[in-house]
Amino acid sequence: MNTSRRSLILLVAIGALLVALPAVSAPLSPEVKKALHEVEEIIIDSEGDTAKIWDLRDNPRGTDIVYIDKDSARNDFSSSQWTVLTDWIRNGGTLWLDTEGNSAFLKEFGFYPGESMDGTSTSAGFHPVLTDVEKVSLYEGATLQDYDVPLLEKEGKVTAAINYYGEGMIMALPVINADKNDGNRFKANLYEFGAGYAVPPSVTTDEPGPADVHEEITLRSGEVIAGELITHTFHFRTPYGEFSFDDNDVALISVSQDGDVIELIRGDRLVGTLLTGQIELRTPSGEIRTVMTRNIRRVIRTR
Repeated sequence: MNTSRRSLILLVAIGALLVALPAVSAPLSPEVKKALHEVEEIIIDSEGDTAKIWDLRDNPRGTDIVYIDKDSARNDFSSSQWTVLTDWIRNGGTLWLDTEGNSAFLKEFGFYPGESMDGTSTSAGFHPVLTDVEKVSLYEGATLQDYDVPLLEKEGKVTAAINYYGEGMIMALPVINADKNDGNRFKANLYEFGAGYAVPPSVTTDEPGPADVHEEITLRSGEVIAGELITHTFHFRTPYGEFSFDDNDVALISVSQDGDVIELIRGDRLVGTLLTGQIELRTPSGEIRTVMTRNIRRVIRTR
């Protein structure tokens, strides 16, 4: 066999090998790691774990996210435990629900589970948790219908979504393979958003996307309005007095019947009442949207 033919065969073999290799997930950038917060989580993955739910009654602000694993069952919860969990979510808590084998849980929270799928899903539009996320490798889980906000899709079917439940929300998706594609970033974004923090800004600079969006307002209906805030001052009452904050100092505002939260860029986090009655935002098309505070779930700055 001549040299050129051997070289061609070698190149073809290398190309086939590269195609077969999985798309390895990039590590989180130092900028993203620095922006992450410590998130307090309760994990329910067996019948005995449901006793942890009492922590939500005794110290509701001590937990950011409750995760229900595929090995849990709806009847593992006593009626009292279930009431504590659902009341906690209604008052602003976040439930992260594995969609594999959890159809009873999904139906309880307004989803309609469909066929099971796994493999690579792609982003289903714009949402803060999709910042720097294009493809995510997922393990097996049910596809979803009757959701408020689609996050990921495959072959035209939604594989990850959010439903709002009172003041809180349910993030429903299969287990993320963080070793492939954008799994690392997607998982980090979900934890930040689910715990009520601002998702770290985009570190992608070579193409348009969420990095171009300055602020987002999430309504109680689930709609996310992206653009640039026109309201530049926010008035806030705390047990220690009333304060005014410039929009450039604010990272996040969360509005809840259980108490509003304002988080400043320098790291301060205050609980009280947002006194600003309405917030205005200019969308990328130039439209000015005026939203009454009572209709807002959260305001996030992503600059």
